[in-house]
Amino acid sequence: MNKVRWAILGAARVNEKIIPAITGSEQGELVAVGSRRENSAKECVKKYAPEQSENIKCYKGFDAILKSKEIDAIYIPLSNEEHTEAALKAINNKKHVLIEKPMAIKSNEVRLLTDAAKKNNVKIMEGFMYVFHPQFDRAQNIINSGILGDIRYAHSMFSFPIQAARFYRINRSMVNGGGALWDIGPYAVHTIRSCFKENPIRVSAEAKLNEHGADISTTVMIDFGSDKKATLDISFECIRRSEFEIFGKNGRLKCPQVWQPDNLPAKIIYSTEKSGLKEEVVPTANHFDLEIKHFNDVIIKHLNPKLSSEDAIWNSKTLEAIQESILTEKWISL
Repeated sequence: MNKVRWAILGAARVNEKIIPAITGSEQGELVAVGSRRENSAKECVKKYAPEQSENIKCYKGFDAILKSKEIDAIYIPLSNEEHTEAALKAINNKKHVLIEKPMAIKSNEVRLLTDAAKKNNVKIMEGFMYVFHPQFDRAQNIINSGILGDIRYAHSMFSFPIQAARFYRINRSMVNGGGALWDIGPYAVHTIRSCFKENPIRVSAEAKLNEHGADISTTVMIDFGSDKKATLDISFECIRRSEFEIFGKNGRLKCPQVWQPDNLPAKIIYSTEKSGLKEEVVPTANHFDLEIKHFNDVIIKHLNPKLSSEDAIWNSKTLEAIQESILTEKWISL
């Protein structure tokens, strides 16, 4: 295989980034887009890939795409609660699958998908685009270097004021995939988990719920054991924030913006007892482009994805436990 033939299920807003990433990749091409809404796929392609619109097939519905032998990989940006059914059908039709976070809203469904992918000998990965920005690897290198000392505490903050046009994100309960928890919560949890070698052992959370049972804002404490803890807050009521901070015995590190626009450099600020305060500027990069390039390489070169299935399972398990804690008002063990 020299090129990965891609298809997309759904005319989601994120296609604004994903379609150019696929059509602009050297080892990938977009061959189809499907949507359940009449003409939405065609409108999406004309908007985000006008120069290639004649070569991209558009479908109403997903069945033709899922069964097509002319497609190698499928990107799934559907509503959170719809990921499992669509991904399982794609996998069972021998398609590699990149699933927008969260992979699924239940950890047993993540296991179902990963087991199916192994059985069908296809690649599957959760779509956390931010880990492909060089900012993420540089932060990881600093943590792994040991100059901060053993990490004892981390905090992440993700928020934006939700507008009426985005109310579809909060029109159903958390249990059914709605709310901040399953929208921006996966980022907040994942950034924290990337700071520790250990997995979470228990969580405690509280949230403000709307009339649908969707969380509008949530605050969480995560216990990693051995006196290592983390906190996070996510909200649809606060100014836009996407940042995290890490504290070790000998130093601290902060990424003041995680979802970095591709036309702006990223920053990492850190300090240690020996070095004092330092600020590094990471070059501009398009994390969506890098994500698609990586998954193309994974498929063509038979590599392991940067984001493992075990990582997806632990992220889902942690989010599940947070949801249970909100509903029961108790500490929940993982």
